[in-house]
Amino acid sequence: MAKYVGLGITPEHSELLATENGAIVVSEAGLAILAYQTKNDLTLDETGNLRMVYDAEAVGEHARQRLMFFKGEWFLDPSIGVDWFGQVLGFASSRMQVAEAIVKRVILQTPGVTGLRQVSTTYDRAIRGVRIEGVEVDTEFDEPVIL
Repeated sequence: MAKYVGLGITPEHSELLATENGAIVVSEAGLAILAYQTKNDLTLDETGNLRMVYDAEAVGEHARQRLMFFKGEWFLDPSIGVDWFGQVLGFASSRMQVAEAIVKRVILQTPGVTGLRQVSTTYDRAIRGVRIEGVEVDTEFDEPVIL
């Protein structure tokens, strides 16, 4: 029996951007796509049912979703989520150390994540946002996952 279960979400390897306008996804061509236009939706399997993910893949999905969740976004508990607006966005690019520390903390606090192999955060001056890419984590299943 699987320890972690989740719903498959596509794309599996997108570049997540956090901007003052919210989370967006960048296409392979480098064009910004609004979150509601992305393929960041639930995935269906070949039979038309929701694609379930288990164990290591579910841990990876959970970590990626946690990074996309803005603090105050959920009305039932506004204290959860990442405080992008209060600590990173709208500040100078010198806050990149803070952004990287937040990203690492959120990923490492995800249940099932045992380590962080690599992560790259860069400041994107054009959108005044943080680009998070190249994230690879170790899971308790001895199976690395790329977010």
